[in-house]
Amino acid sequence: MNQNGDDLVAVREDERGLESVRAQSVENEKSGAALYRSERYQWPVQAQTVDAAAMAYADLMVETGHERDGTMTTWQYRARLEHKEASACDDDVESGVPLLVYRHAQASVAVEASAARTIPVQAHAFARESFIDELAHALQRDPVALRLQHLDAQRDGGARETIRMVTERAAWGGALAAQVEPTSPWVRGRGFAFDGEALEHSAPLSSDEKSSLPVRVTAGTPNPSADSWTAWVVDVDVNRETGDVAIRRVVAGRGSGEPGAARVSGLPSWQVTDAIERSTGVRFLARSAHDETGSANGDAAVSHELSVTGRALNESTAGTARTLTSAEADTIERAAAPAAAAIANALFDATGVRFRAPPFDAERIRRALADAPSATLAAAPAQTRRPSRWRRWLAGGGVGGVMGGLIGLACSVLPGPAPIAPIASVDTSLWSPATLERGRQIAAAGDCAVCHTAPGGKTNAGGFALDTPFGTVYSTNLTPDAQTGIGTWSYEAFARAMREGVSRDGSHLYPAFPYTAFARMSESDMMALYAYLMSQAPVKNAPPKTNLPFPLNQRRLVAGWNWLFHDTRAFVPDETRSAQWNRGKYLVDGAGHCGACHTPRNAIGAEKGGFAYLSGGSAEGWDAPSLVASRASPVPWSEAALFDYLRTGFSAEHGVAAGPMAPVVAGLATLPESDVRAMAHYVASLSPPVDAEVSARAAAAHAIATDAGSTTTLGFENGRRIFEASCAVCHAESGGVGHFGVRPLMGLNTSVAQASPDNLLHVLQHGIDQPATESLGYMPGFGDVFDDKQMAELASYIRARYAPGQPAWRDLESASARLRAGH
Repeated sequence: MNQNGDDLVAVREDERGLESVRAQSVENEKSGAALYRSERYQWPVQAQTVDAAAMAYADLMVETGHERDGTMTTWQYRARLEHKEASACDDDVESGVPLLVYRHAQASVAVEASAARTIPVQAHAFARESFIDELAHALQRDPVALRLQHLDAQRDGGARETIRMVTERAAWGGALAAQVEPTSPWVRGRGFAFDGEALEHSAPLSSDEKSSLPVRVTAGTPNPSADSWTAWVVDVDVNRETGDVAIRRVVAGRGSGEPGAARVSGLPSWQVTDAIERSTGVRFLARSAHDETGSANGDAAVSHELSVTGRALNESTAGTARTLTSAEADTIERAAAPAAAAIANALFDATGVRFRAPPFDAERIRRALADAPSATLAAAPAQTRRPSRWRRWLAGGGVGGVMGGLIGLACSVLPGPAPIAPIASVDTSLWSPATLERGRQIAAAGDCAVCHTAPGGKTNAGGFALDTPFGTVYSTNLTPDAQTGIGTWSYEAFARAMREGVSRDGSHLYPAFPYTAFARMSESDMMALYAYLMSQAPVKNAPPKTNLPFPLNQRRLVAGWNWLFHDTRAFVPDETRSAQWNRGKYLVDGAGHCGACHTPRNAIGAEKGGFAYLSGGSAEGWDAPSLVASRASPVPWSEAALFDYLRTGFSAEHGVAAGPMAPVVAGLATLPESDVRAMAHYVASLSPPVDAEVSARAAAAHAIATDAGSTTTLGFENGRRIFEASCAVCHAESGGVGHFGVRPLMGLNTSVAQASPDNLLHVLQHGIDQPATESLGYMPGFGDVFDDKQMAELASYIRARYAPGQPAWRDLESASARLRAGH
């Protein structure tokens, strides 16, 4: 019992009482030395009354004295039950005592003993994290930076690293993607909250000091548990008219380890779902986000997307009901502790109205917004809209094409994008190893090094020649060299180039650089890619200048092309599809930019839409086959075959990756397996379902039939002799050897069945000297051995024997000469 007769359980680590701390804070504010702030929050609890359990509220009071930079020198926290009728408790209760998370010169925490077992850990985290967010906004400070200011770089290394890794994953500080119309009542906001085990803020009190206190003291000690810290970032949309809240995204992770060796593990989707429901009264379905690297099932995801229950289909709810041990339940309860505060902080960020007690239901929010001054409410974000139907019509041709040309001419006359000022340097130590690894994976998925590395040149130093119908475009230097690379580029400049195709100096980039696909990338992926590229070794190399013929050398004309064809909106997941499907589509359409090669283009170089999507294109003189029910494939592609091909570069039912596809597979081989499976799953969904076992049996039967020599090859004797002397040792069913790597069967090879002979002639001339993976083995080229006539005879024989149902290729000798000349 304290002097006022209240039962208290207290955590105290200063040498002053509560009143003396508060008095000193007020005195400091009067003298200008410090400021004082006090806020009250509430949390609904089930309170045991004399008659029965009744709903009550816990009063949570936070008072601080702080410097003008936000440094909280004193911290006072009191928690009690509102309208307490009875106080039946003992002095040994410790389970409900809130733990100190941040460091202060003087701190005092007091909780009524009667409330210690009633008030959950989420309530204490809600009050603390809401208060710090309020203080940050009042001082115009970043809320995350203010928290880090109160965590010691050495003693709190693990906690700081957890905050850093989660906020980097959420792209904290980046602009929120605008997906609402400018006139819409919906507004968007983001909130952060953190919680953790006790930290050792000061030296333990002596036994004499403890005995002199009016209440029992529990000194905070570090918890070595692997899940000691949890951070949440929540993105919300709020309807200012109805008060409805849509939780769009949750990035939440539990941290362990120290800087340089730390990791963040994800939270189960069902745990995120339950935590959000307790705070909002609405049940959202959480699942792995489309940009969650290496996770498609949501069970261990750091980033989750949410939709209202019932709108998302094809999602497994397994695991939502499970039996937990008390230790597991306690861990999960603490991991979800920051949820309510993160939502409240996001609501404030969106609306300018502070909600001091959950639940955040629509009616409460609507009333609060209706009562708030109009100047308080945040304005709706701007929206970059998709080209309208008439803009797309202008791109079609005829009169529209003429008008499009006039638009392009106007764009070349009007003022262009402004340059973005260069930066002196980038401190790469600010990024966590997890972010850099994520950036590496994105670079691998996007094949950055494939196009930005010249033959024999340094990686990403530029100079690779891209032959286009409009002339040769040379790739730029992506290394952080200050003179010849992107070393002076800020993230803002980098993101603008990736999404809008505008260089740092304001000049337009040619669409040979697939910014039309990269615009789909999320903010967190874009930041991770920037971090990775800026952390690589700089290479001083000035690539050749791109010099297209007039008028294409007028880069301002690209503004008109962008106006007609470029949609800058980020990827939006389809809630009716699975997380794996959305992940696959995001990779295929975004970083992977598969359509850049596998979608045909119109007369001025834009990818065609509609049924032309992924229906086949070209790349570097090779035919990129259709990814949608390709007729060129002797056997339909199953999802399993697609995965094998993308992961290893070889499918026993289809052949080996060669040409421009080989380095693509080499990059995909370094990605998490689940990402490659997601890509295969999405691509397979674009065609009629294929049973893998049926497809395999059909492939085997087809291979035997075409290799049996039953097809007519009269008139191809020269080609037959060349094949048997040079090819049969590896590619004939009866004579192949197994120690040269894989042995693709010609009867199943897509390049043999394609309408164009170019891919087969490329392989015959140049072989495969750089296989996608070493396990595939190498194939020698015969360009120096056979002339164009012999090449034509060999290709004719292969076509006649192994694709008997396809028409014969014409003018093979001319085609061989054309490819040999590099055209």
